Amino acid sequence: MKIFALKAKDPAIELIRIIACLLVIFAHSQFAVVIGGQLSKGLLGVSTLVADDVPLFLLVTGFFFFNRVTSDQEIGKTFVYRAKSFLTSIYIPTIIYILISILYSRFASPVDGFVPKDWGYLGHFVFMLLPGDHLWYVCTYLSFVFFFPMFAFLCQDKPERNKMRRILLAVAIGGAVVADVQYFFRMVLLDVDKFLWGYCTIFLILGYELSLLMKKENLSKLKLGLAGLAMYLLSFSLKYGLQTYMFNQFGFVENRYRWLQTSLCFASAVGLFLVIYSLGSLIKKGGILAYVINFLGSCTFAIYLFHQLVISRTLQWRYEILAYFGNGSSELGCFAYYICYGGIVFLISLGIGFVFKMTLDTVLRSFPFRKK
Repeated sequence: MKIFALKAKDPAIELIRIIACLLVIFAHSQFAVVIGGQLSKGLLGVSTLVADDVPLFLLVTGFFFFNRVTSDQEIGKTFVYRAKSFLTSIYIPTIIYILISILYSRFASPVDGFVPKDWGYLGHFVFMLLPGDHLWYVCTYLSFVFFFPMFAFLCQDKPERNKMRRILLAVAIGGAVVADVQYFFRMVLLDVDKFLWGYCTIFLILGYELSLLMKKENLSKLKLGLAGLAMYLLSFSLKYGLQTYMFNQFGFVENRYRWLQTSLCFASAVGLFLVIYSLGSLIKKGGILAYVINFLGSCTFAIYLFHQLVISRTLQWRYEILAYFGNGSSELGCFAYYICYGGIVFLISLGIGFVFKMTLDTVLRSFPFRKK
């Protein structure tokens, strides 16, 4: 791993990647928010917090996805670059991860050879883009690459493109808001869910808008952070309150206000992005802390790949830690469990992911499609 490459990274953005990665681990380590027929306030609070995990990753993706495009003439060349980058940095590593997980599963739980579901899992990802687990994000990223020319046409910092893009973005978000309102009143007057753009695409475009915002001169990071905090607290409170209401009134636990498929998540994810970015901007670039953050940020995709495998092999620790902190009976115990167990999974995944990343980088260094 090149030291100069790490120094060139923005620690504020890398800090967002790290927080997003931790939230993903928390999301995949959480337990049911209902205990003994009662809604646990602590578990629901953490569940609402971790719902911004993938949205943060999507915002970061949009933040950089179009930075090479300043005119229509550059779309084709950048599209090729993005495709090659996806192939070598995401797609091939993911396939290798799947093979490693299959081999490890057979080693950890010996059977007579490989079972059909092993190859079925690999086939679903390679040929159908239906992994059925946390790898869905990889397939979503592939769709971004596939539609890159269309998105890149809109995502250029030109007056007419900005106006066109923001009108479309407002319409798409408006459709999500209408869908939320209809869901709350348990009625369907207009089928506008995922109207125009899907939720992931909206986050991608919002990420690009954030990149334009950060380029403005004389931008006060303090005011930016405070605005983000206000946005986040308001949207978090609304999501928490709506989930509580849906459970108390209808017994709904898995409702649309819980995950990213709600318009409120646009506000909470953007607000959290602004808060973390403003804090990260205080870190001195080129310093030791910045180097550590940039290093961890560079490993987040590898951590993302392996964390589910680590969770599946540390279930005993998970239950013991949860029991130690009172099985989620208190808000403090809930947060202590997530910090403790999530930290363990993060560190183990980091170690595995670092070795995986270094080995793969060495092997792919001479790969013909390796990005330059």
